[in-house]
Amino acid sequence: MSESQELLAIRKDLLLAQSSLYRLKVARDAARVRESLSPGNVGAAIAGSGSARNVALGLLLAGLGSGRVSRLIRLASRALVVARLALAAFGMLRTQPKAPPEPQAPPPPA
Repeated sequence: MSESQELLAIRKDLLLAQSSLYRLKVARDAARVRESLSPGNVGAAIAGSGSARNVALGLLLAGLGSGRVSRLIRLASRALVVARLALAAFGMLRTQPKAPPEPQAPPPPA
């Protein structure tokens, strides 16, 4: 009986130690996530991503309401979209692939 009680006590100590270890790992990982989500890092990530930038701009415009300033910003954002589309179209026209060169005749036999 005492041997099984000793085994249970050892098992309990082992489980408590494992539990403490896992709690420390979770705390460390949470601190890493907290550090990576600082406002500077989130801002840089949004600025670096085109789609996130568009979503952030859309949310900003939706939150402004229907005042004069928001109408002006909406007009400016639409003009910006049109300008970007035009630049992209002109860029595609400039870089159209050229026709492949005509095949050359084989050299005459020697």
